[in-house]
Amino acid sequence: MKYKLQLDETIASPQDLKFLIIEIREYSRWYSHNSIKKLLRSKRITDTPDLSMAAKNTLRQWAVKNPISRRSLDQLINNLEKYAKSSPQITITLAAPPTVSVKKSLVNWCRENIASDILINFQYNSVLLGGLVVRIGSHIYDWSFRRQILESPKSFPEVLRSV
Repeated sequence: MKYKLQLDETIASPQDLKFLIIEIREYSRWYSHNSIKKLLRSKRITDTPDLSMAAKNTLRQWAVKNPISRRSLDQLINNLEKYAKSSPQITITLAAPPTVSVKKSLVNWCRENIASDILINFQYNSVLLGGLVVRIGSHIYDWSFRRQILESPKSFPEVLRSV
């Protein structure tokens, strides 16, 4: 069954998605082993593995259209891997590590205005002084304070006031 995934807003980068896939794989192995144990009426059923909220939300969303089974979980993992390969990716470099709210805002904006399945790598480089640099493929868009200062050294006091 073809089903369009909507990733949790906390799954922003390719690394986040890889971690989600690892969690779902772990859950799938646990589910498979415990299903066999239940069939054999084993008393040694293990507890559900600890999952992140994003993994729980992804499983909950998937279960709405696809009842949880080993086959269904394999399909989910396959869909997540396809999502990782086919999604557009950008890199946003900020002057400081982004706060959770800044990261969520940028992810939501990118998914609303660029592509709903975009994955974003966040980096930081204090040399930028402020603003941001966006890299999409081979294109770089530089809205940093550093670039503004280098392009127009006479406007340095103005840029400094906006910091």
